[in-house]
Amino acid sequence: MKESSRLQRSLLNSVVASLTQMATILMRFVVQTTFIHELGLRYLGVNGLFNNILTLLSFSELGLGSAIIFSMYRPLAEDQQDEIAALMSFYRKAYFFIAAIVSVLGLIILPFIGLLIKHGSVPYIRIYFCLFLANTIVSYLFAYKRSILTADQKDYVNLVNQFIFTLFQSIVQVVILLVWKNYFLFLIILVTCTFLSNLVISLQVDRRYPYLNNLSGVKLPKKDLDDIVQNTMGLIGSQIGGIIVFGTDNLLISSFLGLVSVGLYTNYSLITNALGGILNKAVGAATASLGNLTVNGSKEHVYQIFQRYVFLNFSLTFFVVSMLASCLGPFIKVWIGSRYLLSATTVFVIIINFAINQMRQPAGNFIAAYGLYRKIGWKSIIEAFFNLLLSVFFIAVLKFGIAGTLLGTILTNLLINSWWEPGLVLKYGIGKKLGPYFKDYLIYMLVLCLSLISNFYLSIVLDWRGFVGLFLIAVVSLTADIFIFVLLFWHKKEFVFLWELLMRILKKV
Repeated sequence: MKESSRLQRSLLNSVVASLTQMATILMRFVVQTTFIHELGLRYLGVNGLFNNILTLLSFSELGLGSAIIFSMYRPLAEDQQDEIAALMSFYRKAYFFIAAIVSVLGLIILPFIGLLIKHGSVPYIRIYFCLFLANTIVSYLFAYKRSILTADQKDYVNLVNQFIFTLFQSIVQVVILLVWKNYFLFLIILVTCTFLSNLVISLQVDRRYPYLNNLSGVKLPKKDLDDIVQNTMGLIGSQIGGIIVFGTDNLLISSFLGLVSVGLYTNYSLITNALGGILNKAVGAATASLGNLTVNGSKEHVYQIFQRYVFLNFSLTFFVVSMLASCLGPFIKVWIGSRYLLSATTVFVIIINFAINQMRQPAGNFIAAYGLYRKIGWKSIIEAFFNLLLSVFFIAVLKFGIAGTLLGTILTNLLINSWWEPGLVLKYGIGKKLGPYFKDYLIYMLVLCLSLISNFYLSIVLDWRGFVGLFLIAVVSLTADIFIFVLLFWHKKEFVFLWELLMRILKKV
């Protein structure tokens, strides 16, 4: 595929991803605001706790989807329809098997749900968990068909589908909360919309790729199956590590601090996860293009793209982190009130954790593009061990509260992930040394930390109230950040490239 075609598809996926994600964020805020006022923090804590539990149960997927998507880059680029059909047939069988495993594991832990909650429980807690479990199981039905759209750089079809059903789901859920205040009906709509979304995307894929309509009898060649198994085995460690790192925060908070604390933290994680989702979709939308590039591009050209990719991710992270530091506290006040605020120290730790996690994205996307999963397994297991150990130490022994669960993640990322993941990409994928990258990484992290501290202080000094005050704080912060960013990086070749690219896009618009 030509460079211009890759760029166009990446831009299309990025634009659609960003727009749909921002609209989805708005809907989630409406739903969560209504939820808090009608059902309260305890039920919000239940939502957060069950999402974490189901994330842990989904370990059985073990990254098979990523391995399959990587396996489809080459046959899609070469239009090998028989090979693509064989991959999809294998994927379908595997995901139905995974759905069965998740069902069994969910039913096994069902009697013990109450043990994970400190300071009381919620009526009908097991029924609610069964509905969450049903939603996870339903999400696997037809989900395998989404993979071909992602691998074929047509993820915008997935995104539009998810947006339409999320919009419908949000409207109905808000009506249910306002009229009936019924958590059971709230979850029924969740399960129904998940099923309908997957069903519709399945029909769309059948229409776009008619050679996938009959997968019976199609078998994957042994060589391709062996490659998928090897990549999946490498992903086992990666997925277990990721699940333990990102899937246990609410579990630890619920077990040591209670559901109300989970509810308070969920309000902040809704914001950071939403913004992270926008960045990840905007930057990650190019992953399929990267996979195509690694097949057809030269090492030097790939390295140039990698440097631009890292700088783009840092640039977006810089502005988001700056706005979070100056506006997160004032926004919570305006949104739901001062009584839902966490301590300044906890908020500071939440933003640092967000920034460091975002800086991992380029390396993660290039690992996916190169299919370096088998090289990353042990790293993720080591990462998960240290993360869980440190988080329990900070929250249970030192009594650092919510901040303690995140300090373990921060230290683990800095000590392990900051050099290990990009090192894999540069050594085994691109064939370059880590030194120049790590020098840039340290500079980027220093700038992020200084911006975070200065903007955090700005929000304290400019103690303006209400929506107008929040808007003025954002304007002052953004103006200062743009000036500082241009002053620091105008001379970098990556900055020049992104500026010229932006100008070309604006001219086309």
